[in-house]
Amino acid sequence: MRILSFSLKITLLALMPLLCMNSCKDDDPEPDTAKISGTITIENAQIWEQWKDSGEVQLTLFPAFDLDPFPGAGWGEVPDHYYGTGVPGGRFALGAPVNAQNPIVLEYQPGVTQYNYTITLDPGEYSALALGFRHDNITDPTRRTATLGVHFDNPNDVSYGIVIRPAIGAPNIFNEPAPTTIILEKGDDKTINFKADFGIVPLWYQ
Repeated sequence: MRILSFSLKITLLALMPLLCMNSCKDDDPEPDTAKISGTITIENAQIWEQWKDSGEVQLTLFPAFDLDPFPGAGWGEVPDHYYGTGVPGGRFALGAPVNAQNPIVLEYQPGVTQYNYTITLDPGEYSALALGFRHDNITDPTRRTATLGVHFDNPNDVSYGIVIRPAIGAPNIFNEPAPTTIILEKGDDKTINFKADFGIVPLWYQ
């Protein structure tokens, strides 16, 4: 009986690490954050070479779109007269992105057209994931950043995500598909690939 008892104790001791591992694994809390990652493909990268010393290419994420309180936040449809009588609306970003203080900056590399990224962030709703060229010498906030592309659920095409017109009732200068809203739950790990095009930069700053 003593031999049996001794053998049982040895067996239980040997199983303890496995039991502990399974218990710890089951009790592990879900991460409080979420993550998005993917690949950005850049068209007309040769134009970037001409502008690489004029500013930064930044990957930014915008909060949920909301017009209230003024002047609003996020990326979405802005009605005519919102910014004043006679001021045309459209579709564009309002306010700063959520990662304005620490955007992901892409560095120009000759011949490289694809860049991988990873962003860890709080769960919630985000109105746009966008790549933009932020010009160092432009102070007008409405023109300082040229949008190179947004995620819009079509990774094989480019959309700048904007609708811009020079005046109320005038034809649109840009009429691009809207960015896709991103909703993240705690612990999510989503892959989002999209395209951008540096070809807009000379047009934006002409």
